[in-house]
Amino acid sequence: MHEQTTLGQRIQEGRKAAGLSQEALGEHLNVSRQAVSKWESDAAIPELENLIAMSRIFGVSIGRLLGVEPERAETPEQPPENGGLTEKELAAVEAIAAKYAEEAQRHQRPKWSGRRKAACALAVLLLLTAGILVKRQMDLIDRRFDEVQDQVIWIQDSVSREVGSLTSQMSNILDEKNHILANYQVSVTDFDAKAQTVTLSASASPKEWTDTTTAVFTATLSDGRQFTAEGTGQNGSFTAETFVVPMDQAIQLSVALMDGGSARTGSMETLYDCRPDNFQLMVSGNMSGSWRSGSGQVSLHDLALHIESNTYLTPLYPVEVDLCLYRNRETEPEQVLPIPEAVSLFREAGYTQMYNMTGYDTAFDLSEGDTMAVTFRVTDNRGQTFWTVAEAYRRTSGQIDSLSLSTTGSTDPQSWSPGDKLP
Repeated sequence: MHEQTTLGQRIQEGRKAAGLSQEALGEHLNVSRQAVSKWESDAAIPELENLIAMSRIFGVSIGRLLGVEPERAETPEQPPENGGLTEKELAAVEAIAAKYAEEAQRHQRPKWSGRRKAACALAVLLLLTAGILVKRQMDLIDRRFDEVQDQVIWIQDSVSREVGSLTSQMSNILDEKNHILANYQVSVTDFDAKAQTVTLSASASPKEWTDTTTAVFTATLSDGRQFTAEGTGQNGSFTAETFVVPMDQAIQLSVALMDGGSARTGSMETLYDCRPDNFQLMVSGNMSGSWRSGSGQVSLHDLALHIESNTYLTPLYPVEVDLCLYRNRETEPEQVLPIPEAVSLFREAGYTQMYNMTGYDTAFDLSEGDTMAVTFRVTDNRGQTFWTVAEAYRRTSGQIDSLSLSTTGSTDPQSWSPGDKLP
């Protein structure tokens, strides 16, 4: 997580690093997947308890998640609950006492009696004891001050939340009173991944209308661009069934009702996550490879694969999953191992999760200078096919090396495809 990123980007990085989908993170936090999406697109800010929970899930400090702490700070030693000194403080006091006693013994006058020596030692002990008691009292005062300060901050936060809640409720009441629509509905009915467009179905029913009322729907993108579609009306309900607009991270829908020379505008729903990468399956996985030193043969085993849908806007599911091996920059696979279990698991559970599967073992030989990309090829129900690199190998000077790829585990179908050169 980097300081120059936004809070939403840091939340998205932390979620992906933890191997969680937006829906899974929402389940951990007891919020909707749409709420997580709004946080990641910086359309909304999580509450403090959700930020704390996410910092624990991602394994980072709250300061790093908020972008105000460059690296994890060392946790200071905490004082005992009874108000006493820590082990380090007690050790320091003992060292001072020993040093003081040694100096007193070295500089004492021979004519001093045993009583005077005892009195001197007693005085030293009393001074040290008094210092310890003062230190304890100061620590106790500091703790009590911190407790009072925390209570004041908690009260201030509680009052602010209550005021914010009341303000929101009043705003909702006024919006409901002033809203010109009785109800409305917006949904994604289709998409074109190549053209990067979505097809919307929008409908709206105004509270007041006449036989001459007309409607125009408007989609406003995050960059301010607007697209319109005329609505067809019947019995006071207006619809636009095939409203095609570009994909975007936030699409705000509204409708303008016109009657004669007057026009009224009502806001509708905002669609989030309508970006190209949210209209494909999210795939990650790997296979373990082993080989003997000096040998050109690589054995693959222990397949692991995870597939889930990355969008709630339209149903996506795999119809064909294969393990494909591509040598050098060939566009046709050298080996194809179908994985029908991945398809059936997705149909049963809504996702695929396979670990250390042994039924898909294989092997191949590498000649000097050869590379081999071990990939998962996935085709979904919309006819989209893409590849995710699980492992990659190269033989150089008789040795076989595993290649570290930025594309490994990527969900971007353009990150690697047959014919691309391995690094």
